[in-house]
Amino acid sequence: MKEELWRMVKLFLLWCLLYSVAIIGIILGKRILKNDEIMNWTILLGFVLIAIVFFGKSYVKLSFGCIERRMIWPVIGMSVLVAASYLFFEVSFYTLIDIDHLFPKESKELREVDQHIFGIAGILSLCIFGPIAEEICVRGILLDGLLKMRCRPWIAILITALAFSLAHGYAVKLVGSLLFGIIVGWLYWRTGSIIPCLIIHIVNNSLTCIIHLISQPTNTVLIVILIVCLLSLAYGLWWFWKKFNFVGEVNQDMPKV
Repeated sequence: MKEELWRMVKLFLLWCLLYSVAIIGIILGKRILKNDEIMNWTILLGFVLIAIVFFGKSYVKLSFGCIERRMIWPVIGMSVLVAASYLFFEVSFYTLIDIDHLFPKESKELREVDQHIFGIAGILSLCIFGPIAEEICVRGILLDGLLKMRCRPWIAILITALAFSLAHGYAVKLVGSLLFGIIVGWLYWRTGSIIPCLIIHIVNNSLTCIIHLISQPTNTVLIVILIVCLLSLAYGLWWFWKKFNFVGEVNQDMPKV
């Protein structure tokens, strides 16, 4: 257990070191040079380095775990369904309760942040490599390490989901990111694979970009969307529960750091 704890700590520190490239980009581009393009490209560089190092060295295993070959495409499809269902459910619910009115200051800050994310680098960071970097840290390092240390699965899932939620730094995102973290953590535990987590996170962030281009529908339409998405989300999770009614064993043959 001590060896696994030390391994998890070393991997997390390595992740932080690589992530510091993105932090430097934010400081350099936004505050010093006041150049959003430089900021976006440097952030992207940090995320890409994380993916290359952790997947290239197999510190985080990019495998299908307990998912059989014949189940790969159904798992990919259901992962997309879960991601889309959750996102549109969350957006519909937040719109109905007028989340911007409840958290006006934070909502304004988030909109200002979004204005700085543009171009190829910004889109790749937000939609693809940002989710990959986050999943490597939260599920690939922290959750994986806690499970290997024989931490109770639901405790490990809740701890990492809470860390994922708090890392976003905004109260307006707290509940949504917490629920998202629980769902994705549960899928990692059930399948023993980070791939469904990556798909869900990438689809979620990509649809978030698209949804900003859609005009706000009426409350009646939002309620219909909310109900349909809740049902499809429940179906998607039930499908995973049925197909993976055994607990996936997380890969043990990881290389030492």
